[in-house]
Amino acid sequence: MKKIFSFIVGLACCGSAIAQQTYTLDQLKQLAVENNYTLRSARNAIQQSKELKSEAFTKYFPVLSATGAGLSFDKYLVDIDLGLPAQLNSLLPAGYELPTNISMMKHGVYGSVTAIQPVFMGGQIINGNKLAKVGVEAGEIKLEASEDQIEMLTEQYYWQIVSFKEKLLTLNSIHQMLEELENDVSNRVRVGIVNRNDLLQVQLRKGEVESMQVETENMLATISQLLAQHVGKADEPIDVSVPAELDNMATANVPVLPASLRQDHQSALNATPQYRLLEKNVESHRLQHKMRVGQNMPKVGVGASYSWNNFVNDDGSGSGMVFAFVHVPISDWWGGSHAIKRQKLALNDAREQQTDNGQKLIIHMNSAWAAVETSYKKLLIARDAIAQAEENLRLNKDYYRVGTTKMSDLLLAQEQYQQTRDRYTDAYADLQTKILEYRQATGQQ
Repeated sequence: MKKIFSFIVGLACCGSAIAQQTYTLDQLKQLAVENNYTLRSARNAIQQSKELKSEAFTKYFPVLSATGAGLSFDKYLVDIDLGLPAQLNSLLPAGYELPTNISMMKHGVYGSVTAIQPVFMGGQIINGNKLAKVGVEAGEIKLEASEDQIEMLTEQYYWQIVSFKEKLLTLNSIHQMLEELENDVSNRVRVGIVNRNDLLQVQLRKGEVESMQVETENMLATISQLLAQHVGKADEPIDVSVPAELDNMATANVPVLPASLRQDHQSALNATPQYRLLEKNVESHRLQHKMRVGQNMPKVGVGASYSWNNFVNDDGSGSGMVFAFVHVPISDWWGGSHAIKRQKLALNDAREQQTDNGQKLIIHMNSAWAAVETSYKKLLIARDAIAQAEENLRLNKDYYRVGTTKMSDLLLAQEQYQQTRDRYTDAYADLQTKILEYRQATGQQ
């Protein structure tokens, strides 16, 4: 029965493994760009800005309006008694009769069409279209910045998973060593070569490793779920491929930093999306200032209108006209001058903000590069430490077999071996993240 149960569990595990999709880092980044909600929202914002730009362009065209009305009264609005004597009708030829009153406008229809073409609106239409264009460009830059953030988060999730997977492999290797050591020490205890205290130390260490295995597996499962949701695969179990450089840590070649990575930070400033957004912010305030000035300038326009009604006669009559207008907002200058000064101060503030944040961006570039160099040095140190820890562990195993070292020393060597491998994995993952952070800080693609 136990064999059948084990067989069924094995099949279930195999089925789960087959269903699990393994992705590379580049594939995960592509999935995140396609499926992440933040980026979909940013693209939607760009589309809204484009619609606003199209709406602003329509202000160049004439403004058309049409009005229609149908009226019906219970009596004539115009009903005039002429007061003519009835004897006058006898003087007229046969068949002719003078009206005694005039009545009109009881039923009727009225309609009119007007077109107004703005000629000069104080630059508000032109600057409004420029402002709408700036809005589209700013939205595209924000999308680029959001893509950088999504790429960074994807990278962080990926390397956290790689780190946990490698740590789990190390723990599994340590656990196997401890099982072999436990069997060896048990045999030695039975024949009286060593005392039982050595066996208890091994068993305690084995329990600690098993506890770390469970904790690491849980953390790995949680980060994997977060990554799956992040890239739009929340309903699928996913896995990541581990770089070949981590297969053999002791002999692996540490990746060389590309010569093109280091940038001139002052020159790189204009390439960063953060600084380009600051430029668009200044341009936006400049156009808003111009539009506020334009609100207090005279407006000129021309137009034409045509109207038709049948209130007077049943056949109806129509008339048309052309006109021109000039609107001078005299009283608006009382408060408008203060509004212009306020907008001018906002423009100056945007320029100062550009300068201040630009300096902070350069400081961030310097800090990001220092972090790359520090992380790279840590990786070199961690790689060398692995080889030393492996040799130390080998020597302590040999010394314990011949009885020249204590069990505590051997277990300490195993723990140090585990720690050095973990530090190398963490340093390698940290370096990759720091390189990406520096590339983004300097506007590199």
